[in-house]
Amino acid sequence: MNRLKALRIVNASIAFLVLGLVFSGLFHDLIPYAVFSKLHPLTGFTFAFLIAVHVYLNFNWIKANYLKRKK
Repeated sequence: MNRLKALRIVNASIAFLVLGLVFSGLFHDLIPYAVFSKLHPLTGFTFAFLIAVHVYLNFNWIKANYLKRKK
């Protein structure tokens, strides 16, 4: 799988997870505690992992734009 295709999958997954985290956080009173206590942390850890993958896949761009040496 090439980098662009992987980024598309990772970015879409991140968007989906953000929505899931926001809605589960806002409406946690409506979700049974047993479900919330498993779902919300699992979603959060998955989100953090995908952010790390996202940074890894974009590291060349990050280096070029933010980690330049000043002359």
